[in-house]
Order: sequence, then structure tokens, then C-alpha cells
Amino acid sequence: MKKISFKNGKGLTLRGYIFTPKKYDTAVVFLHGFPSDCRGGTGKRIGPSLMKKGYLVLTFDFSGTKTSEGKFEDKLMSKEVKDVHYAIDFLFRNYCFKKLVLIGHSTGAIDASLYAYKDKRIDKLILLGAVSDLKHSARYDFNDEQVRDFWTKGYIIYKRGKKWVKNKKLKKAFYDEFFTLDIPKAMKKYRRPLLIIHGEKDEAIPVNDPQALYALARRPKKLVIVRDADHSFRNPRHWKKVVDAMMRFMK
Repeated sequence: MKKISFKNGKGLTLRGYIFTPKKYDTAVVFLHGFPSDCRGGTGKRIGPSLMKKGYLVLTFDFSGTKTSEGKFEDKLMSKEVKDVHYAIDFLFRNYCFKKLVLIGHSTGAIDASLYAYKDKRIDKLILLGAVSDLKHSARYDFNDEQVRDFWTKGYIIYKRGKKWVKNKKLKKAFYDEFFTLDIPKAMKKYRRPLLIIHGEKDEAIPVNDPQALYALARRPKKLVIVRDADHSFRNPRHWKKVVDAMMRFMK
């Protein structure tokens, strides 16, 4: 594991890690969830897991997240989508590989869904813990009190969560994008192989979301529901099933 950094389109420095096996022909870019970071939960495990299988893996913090530059309060999913382009540029400038796979988890899966069709450099797409439509999924991320604060104050304050995000402000513009960004439209434009993996007992996103996403996506596509698994596949047995499914798909 090696620390890396690159600039996004706004000149902000984004920081992350590269996991480099001795031999590889496929590179992976992993997009973390919200308000997590590239070393939280799934992000912490995916680099070592796939590197051991012979994949080059890039993980990074989106702008406004933990180690990267930018203000958390100004975060937007549309900004994260733009960050993806510069992460992929970084890989192509610095490493030689034959295939590229984009993997997103949770909000990172939202970003991946919105971005993948735009970039022909991406050969395959994997979505973990994904939603099918942002309009109904705003309630997955924000409770009634937070929604009221968005409308009355114009922002919320994170009272819980990881140390780096605790007591930080987030402006209403982030919430507003749940009603303007269009996952179904973007996914219908994506025409390359797609794998959707979801925990049967995902506590954050119900299983009917990935099923709906699968239904609207174009072929070739595959949906894997991991029995008894939660949103982040914390159980080692469940994580092994996720890695095995990704390995079969990426070959």
C-alpha cells in the first residue's frame, strides 16, 4: 500500500492509496460511501483483498472528505462524480494495464452509476449496496430532524459519526441533488458489463433497490444477493462471497 495524490478539475489535491501486486493486467478504482472515506469499512478491505488476487487498486478520498482538500460543507455528489474522472486519469498516467473496473459502494455506487456511461475507458462496473433512484433514497441518508434543518437552517450538523466528520456542517445543496440527479437515465446509457452485489439484510438500503436497478440496466448484467449480509458485508464469510463474485465477474 502506497500513499498517492492527484489534482481534480478545481485544482484541489485528492489523496488516497494504491495497492500494487507484482503482476497485474486489470486496474480497479474504488469509490467510497458517504460520510465515510477510503479507509473506512468496505474501503479498508477492498484494496488488500483485490491486490492479493492480482489487481491494481486505487482508493481515494473525494474532495471535502477526510485527507483530501475541499470543505465538507460544500460536498455534492455531482462534484464526486467529476472527481472520478481525475482518479482514472491518474491511473492511466502512472500505470500500465489492459482493463479498468470501476467499483462503488453505497454513495460511491451512486457516483459510479452516474459516471460510468460517460467514460469509455471503463470496461466493467461493480455496484455494492446501491440504490435505484435518488428521489426515494434521500430518506436512507437523512432523518426527519435533518430534513427539517435543511429546510429551516439551510444546513445540518453531523452530531455522530467518525471523528473527522463529527460536528461538521453540510449544506442543503447536497440534499437537493437527490431530486435532480438521475440514476435510471444514467444506467440506461451504460452498455458494458455490470455486476450488482447487495446484502440480503442491508440495514441502510432495502433489497428491492438493487432489484429495481438490475431491472432497468442493460445487458450484460448480473445481480448477486449475499444471504444474511449487511450494508458493508462486515462478516468475513459475507465479504469472501463478495470478493469471489467480483473475481468471477472481472476475469
